[in-house]
Amino acid sequence: MKTFALSLLLAASVASGAQAMTSSTIDSSQHSTSQLQRIVQQQGSVILSTGPGLFDRYVANRSHCGLGQETRSAFVPTTDSNNGFVGYRCVSDSDEG
Repeated sequence: MKTFALSLLLAASVASGAQAMTSSTIDSSQHSTSQLQRIVQQQGSVILSTGPGLFDRYVANRSHCGLGQETRSAFVPTTDSNNGFVGYRCVSDSDEG
């Protein structure tokens, strides 16, 4: 019985975590470039949706990247620009082509 209750608790936790993950995605087309820059700076890293089914992680600086990663300037569509600078993306050497 204890195992069953633990399994239920774990399932509920995973489900709520997945819901939180999707609700924390920000739609870039609903914000201005300066709003998104401010959000990225304040939060350090955010997930931005840039179109249907398209999203990526954007960071304020390299301290939000993993070991061996560096930053590349990131531009997304916003309410006031088709290509607004919002911060950076973390890339690995193997990501460069």
